[in-house]
Amino acid sequence: MCRWSPLTLLLACASWRHCLRAAYGFSLERRTFAPISVASSPSMATAAINLDATSSSAAAILYFYSNLDTLYDRSSAIKCPFFRRRAADLIDNAAMVLQFLLIRHKSLPGISDLFLTDSPADEMSSLASTNSIMDVFSAPGCKPLGRHIKRNTDGTAQKTLHLPIEDISQRVHDNWTGGVAGKDKGYYITGKLDSTIYRDDCFFTGPDPDMPVRGLRKYLSAAAHLFDPRESNAEMLSIKNYDNAGEKGYGMIEVKWRLGGVIQLPWHPKIEPWTGTTFYHLDEKGLIFLHQEEWDISVWRAFICTLYPQARGWMIWDLEEQISIHV
Repeated sequence: MCRWSPLTLLLACASWRHCLRAAYGFSLERRTFAPISVASSPSMATAAINLDATSSSAAAILYFYSNLDTLYDRSSAIKCPFFRRRAADLIDNAAMVLQFLLIRHKSLPGISDLFLTDSPADEMSSLASTNSIMDVFSAPGCKPLGRHIKRNTDGTAQKTLHLPIEDISQRVHDNWTGGVAGKDKGYYITGKLDSTIYRDDCFFTGPDPDMPVRGLRKYLSAAAHLFDPRESNAEMLSIKNYDNAGEKGYGMIEVKWRLGGVIQLPWHPKIEPWTGTTFYHLDEKGLIFLHQEEWDISVWRAFICTLYPQARGWMIWDLEEQISIHV
């Protein structure tokens, strides 16, 4: 059983009060909340919420989530990839915990105001409202927000549904080669890709210690600041399509690549080029729901060479390659 000392409890309470006051914009003593601007957030604009009928507790919850989105945007400016990811995880976890509590206790007075509709008798309207409310209360990393997310004028995310796998493959190819014009170095370096072919809650997995990642917004925020674009390069070696394949059987795209450059950590380690494969799994709507990455080098080699770049010349890596070939 975990036992907290009085000093630990005091520090935890003080930290929590400071976070609420400084990060989320309200004071526990005054219990007052700033006016909510629905139009200020695309995710809030799609929710069917009767703000005039909400209680102070419901208004506080909406204000909390609105400020989580703002705080998430600010966390993207953190230069160190390690601390930027930790900040994003902390904000997402706070949002998911509160979402669980709201769903669990949505019948309580005050909280139930968030799920009311203008026409409660209309079952379909109520269902649509509940879904839009859940979009508001989802983790910020899974929302259609951010610099590289394409949106419609009403704030909803643009998606190109049911495209032939050949068209999706061409867009993946353009993401690797820097778009149709080929001016950029590819999304592994720049964090720029065609968001219309991805689900907003796409799952990114791979050997990287910072994976898995849930959410297109979170992944792009990490990719856009991981490598120094002036001294890094991502090269697509091949691309293949597979009909009726993938995790759900709706198709899969396979890309083999070579990646290397300088990681934007405080000591700016230069990573020797290594190769790998990325699999793009499609769902029933023709959107990429799973981004699966594999490396041709071990995680230990990548990790040690990042912390200690001189380790690239160690003979142990030659032995590792020989063992992998025989296996």
